[in-house]
Amino acid sequence: MPYPTYFNLNQEKQERIMQAAIDEMGNSTYEHLNLANIIRNSNIPRGSFYQYFKDKDDLYNYFYQYIGLKKYEFYGDLFLPDKDIPFLDRFYQIYVKGFHFAKAYPKLMKAGQKMMNSDYYIKNNMVKKGMDQAIELYAKFIEIDQQKNLIKKDIEPKFLATFLLEFMSKVTLDEFMKETVDFNEIDKMVKQLVDILKKGIE
Repeated sequence: MPYPTYFNLNQEKQERIMQAAIDEMGNSTYEHLNLANIIRNSNIPRGSFYQYFKDKDDLYNYFYQYIGLKKYEFYGDLFLPDKDIPFLDRFYQIYVKGFHFAKAYPKLMKAGQKMMNSDYYIKNNMVKKGMDQAIELYAKFIEIDQQKNLIKKDIEPKFLATFLLEFMSKVTLDEFMKETVDFNEIDKMVKQLVDILKKGIE
């Protein structure tokens, strides 16, 4: 996490630093990230950067949290347990909202592509922790539907949650690694998955 001095900056300066970081991360993976470019483009002294962030790792980990916060704000009430909507419909809407997020924040999407293509991202404990938290959240949604008899009670919630999130991660990673992301193709795959889950294959 950044030092308190970063959060004491006014919002405009915080955003200027993050936008410079996003621009650089959109051009380079973690391994080739150039802090000098970020410092120059955010118009801060080099010494000031190290008053805000410990090092490159610190900045990179905060960027991961920054994306998560932006998504949480963008998705609205879709992650709230008291939103009365069947889980599979919620799952599909979350995915569709992800398309809109990518289109609304193209620079964030480009930086996210570079991030997912980095060994640092794959091995990062924060990524694993984020996935574990997502599994727990999805499992709770599934349990709510089981109580309403919308999902079979003999299905293990964490297993289904893990299956869906791994599918989402695989499709997203494969598509986002391409030069041009085909949102229609992703949408088709997710719709087909939801349809299979609702109807079964036998």
